[in-house]
Amino acid sequence: MSCLVVAGAWLATALGQGAGGGSQPTATPPLKGEGLFAANPIRRLAIEIPPEEMASLRRDAREFVPATVREDQTVCREVAVHLKGSTGSFRGLDDKPSLTLDFARFQRDQRFHGLRRIYLNNSVEDPACVNEIIGSELFRAAGVPAPRVTRVEVTLNGRRLGLYVLKEGFTEDFLASAFRRVEGNLYDTDWGHDVDQRMKRNLGRGPRDEQSDLDALAAAAQEPDPERRWQRLSGVLDLDRFLSFMAMEVMICHRDGYCLARNNFRIYHDPETGRMVFLPHGMDQLLGKSDLPWEPHMAGLVARAVMELPEGRQRYRERFTALFGRLFDVASLTNRVNQLVGDVRASVSVSEFNAIAAEAAAVCDRLRQRHAFLADELRRPEPAPVALPAGVAKPGSWFKVDDPLDGRMDVARDADGRQSLHIKSGATTAASWRARVLLNPGRYRFEGKARVAAVRRLPNSRHQGAALRVAGETRADAGLEGDVPWRPLNFDFEIRAASTWVELICELRASGGDAWFDLDSLRLVKIQ
Repeated sequence: MSCLVVAGAWLATALGQGAGGGSQPTATPPLKGEGLFAANPIRRLAIEIPPEEMASLRRDAREFVPATVREDQTVCREVAVHLKGSTGSFRGLDDKPSLTLDFARFQRDQRFHGLRRIYLNNSVEDPACVNEIIGSELFRAAGVPAPRVTRVEVTLNGRRLGLYVLKEGFTEDFLASAFRRVEGNLYDTDWGHDVDQRMKRNLGRGPRDEQSDLDALAAAAQEPDPERRWQRLSGVLDLDRFLSFMAMEVMICHRDGYCLARNNFRIYHDPETGRMVFLPHGMDQLLGKSDLPWEPHMAGLVARAVMELPEGRQRYRERFTALFGRLFDVASLTNRVNQLVGDVRASVSVSEFNAIAAEAAAVCDRLRQRHAFLADELRRPEPAPVALPAGVAKPGSWFKVDDPLDGRMDVARDADGRQSLHIKSGATTAASWRARVLLNPGRYRFEGKARVAAVRRLPNSRHQGAALRVAGETRADAGLEGDVPWRPLNFDFEIRAASTWVELICELRASGGDAWFDLDSLRLVKIQ
């Protein structure tokens, strides 16, 4: 059943938005939830959670509790609700919590605008509430399935929470908009795993601990023979969509996505083709680094496996160039951002609107900067790999990443007079100095000297202190903590494909203290 409509009836508005972002053929039935995502005044959702269930959420924020959800005269009862979000975005019940609403969990046939599940994102990392919408629309325009997104006003037990980003859930409803068959396995990265590890399965049939389709993808990505790898990947991965997926993640700088961080993605095994399709997720932090290279180091195993192959790199470059020219139109994108901002004017206070408009202006600036950087990069000739005379080279052009808000990063002479890359930690710091080098196949060592003063551990972090490493690779040794005088550090790694970009990293993960990396000592050594 649908939610109870006390008065009136809902009118469906056909948007015709499919996986590719274009119009559906006339014969195609309307997608579920089209009216919800159509251009209209901002909707208002009132969520009511009884006191005893509020107490339950305070004990366990991830456990579903029943609630009532009202939209005008429409009332949905026994709606399953729990809090969602991770580090950076999670907020408690008394703040502005992000919520998952499952309308069918307790009432099997209940739907909201035809949808079983929706997410309400507090958008604390995107105050303009536009990134998720822009990202979703761009992915769909590139032919990659992505959930639809809109904005709503939310109250919780009569308390106004404000503007939220509403996103459709990864359910059979969503899959039906992009695939002919919806009974395939849908995997979630909730456990922070890549495809070569156990992943959480949200949908599918058969035993929960059986993931032979995912195992086949991991095996193909790890195939050592280049020709066989491309062949095997073609058999288990929708390579055409994956090339577009990679290009769009990098183009819009989705630094918290699969390719760059092995995070925020879903994978669907399409039963019709027998191939895996990657789906984007968690796009509230787009465009955070305007100068992210268009061929960065890929952290995701499958992305790295494609880019290590000459054919994969060539096809990625062709796809990136084509999509950039077709989709990254600054005037169209900034107009879309401004339209989204204008849509909320009547729903928020003047001060809220001014704050949103200011944040949206910053998004438009980042779009312009990103476009300018990529256009310049794409015009440049292909660089040559770094030469290592006598097997040694010094990296140059160091740049800052994740400059701590309450700390500092600079190039300065320390107390010993050494020219150093310096990081002064704030309360929560995971900052680094980085340099990019283009290398040919071989074994290498990144080495140099570092010292630390009063470096304190970072709570809940897997890695600590000051260290050297390479992007996409995990430290084998502990970092420097406390007070440590100048000490040699090194990190060994191997390059298997010709002309591979590598990011060398001098990092500090700490809740306080300083780290110095001696510039003269930092070098790259070819291991014979």
